[in-house]
Amino acid sequence: MKRIKITALTIVMGALALAGCGGSGAGSSTTAGRVTVLATDSPREDYGHVWATIYHVELTPQGGGAPVVVFDNSAGVTLDLKTLRDASGARYSFLSSASVPAGVYTGASVTVASIMQLIKTGQTTGTSLTVDSSVARDASGNAVIPVTFRSAKTITATATNVCIDFDLARFIVRGSNILPFVVEGDGAGLNDPARHEKDDYHGTVSGISGTAPSYSFTLTMGSGQAVTVTTTAATALYGAALTDGAKIEVEGTLDTAAQTLVATKLEVRGTGSISEDRKTPRAGGTASALNATAGTFSLTIKRAGGFTVSGTTVNVVTNASTVFRGDKGATLTAADFYTTLATTPNVGIEGTYDATTNTLTATKARAFDPSKDGPGKVGGKHDFRDATERGGSGDAIKDHGWGNESTHGGKDDDD
Repeated sequence: MKRIKITALTIVMGALALAGCGGSGAGSSTTAGRVTVLATDSPREDYGHVWATIYHVELTPQGGGAPVVVFDNSAGVTLDLKTLRDASGARYSFLSSASVPAGVYTGASVTVASIMQLIKTGQTTGTSLTVDSSVARDASGNAVIPVTFRSAKTITATATNVCIDFDLARFIVRGSNILPFVVEGDGAGLNDPARHEKDDYHGTVSGISGTAPSYSFTLTMGSGQAVTVTTTAATALYGAALTDGAKIEVEGTLDTAAQTLVATKLEVRGTGSISEDRKTPRAGGTASALNATAGTFSLTIKRAGGFTVSGTTVNVVTNASTVFRGDKGATLTAADFYTTLATTPNVGIEGTYDATTNTLTATKARAFDPSKDGPGKVGGKHDFRDATERGGSGDAIKDHGWGNESTHGGKDDDD
């Protein structure tokens, strides 16, 4: 048997105030929980990328009561666990929100895809490993990994944080199989906004309040779980008008002090279900080998979803049907898009994926400048994406006209 010395993935389920495991904060008889995903490195770096898809997380009540779901996504959330660690320590990726009834919990279970993709350090292609058959499966064949807490956790009106750790350094490889090892974790550094990784979230808007550019609303995701989203002057805005009932995609990070998802990007989707959005192949990272004439480039993947990542890069093809966007939401010509990528190579792609050629044909392509995203916490210092930069007026933004013809120069027909 071979032991992998790579990273540790930790899922942290905190309630209300994510102050670290065992911390507490104000709450009610039904504790509002949070689920966060993070990873930390072990001393060896055998693998440069570890891709896993997470579908479901639930807590186990003492005494054999019904499990309490704290995260559920039928499409799954695919993460490269190695991006959740840098030279300064663990990074965090927020998964979802949930309400956790007061009570005593002795453990948890985490449902992941039965296949994990591992790419060795220095290599560009990966190996698919099947979670060992000794691990239980759900009705869909996904692996259900149990976690036993070191001691029972009592969740009351005073919120308690609970952490579990996918300790990849202790995962065991048996031929083409992998046996996960999961323990209780600690959530160190969770309160630092700079330690949180951006990701995409899909859902329906309700309860919009505030004035431009500082809005607040509830985002209810496909699983029925909800989180409060806030916008700032640094938020890049796309699509149609933001109204109650709108279906949107939000990119952002969790502000653990305010317990809100701070949006760095917000796109209003005119049609399509939330679950379909999550299943659409998409990837984000840095572009290279640009060929504006052919409409192609290579994308070094940092984030991905909706397809199985087979290596460190994916070939991207754009064409006359691709909708190109700039950092501030404006529609770009193909020529302007490739000119932008030449100086700021950060890009997000959505489209169709061909596994045979490892090619993602883009229906949408967005160039962005992460230096203008600002920190994860509202009110921090950053370079604002103000109304004049977006190409529209302050009144258009105030009236939620965040992607109409007057602000972005064209009708949004992405969906």
